[in-house]
Amino acid sequence: MGGGMPFLRSASFGGLFTVTFTVAATCQVAFSLLGLLMAVLAPAMFKMNDAPATNPAQAVGVLVFLLAMMLIMNAGISAIGAGVWMLVRRVLPGAKPVANAAADVF
Repeated sequence: MGGGMPFLRSASFGGLFTVTFTVAATCQVAFSLLGLLMAVLAPAMFKMNDAPATNPAQAVGVLVFLLAMMLIMNAGISAIGAGVWMLVRRVLPGAKPVANAAADVF
């Protein structure tokens, strides 16, 4: 395994976006699974228009809505972060693209 620094120095916008989005989305899905447990055990914790959910189905609806909104925010943050990193690495000393970066992937 080659490590992350060569990837960060040479990855395309799409590569950076894919990695950041995948890692964050994995965390969001894991927390949503925990949320499913909470939706069944304590649906009133989930609010819809400032009213507590009265049953697990309503709580799951809130959870699905939250997951969708967070994935949209994740995509925006990943895109901005990838773009900012591409700008930052241009000014970092020694951060020139690696000549044989494709070989480090495998």
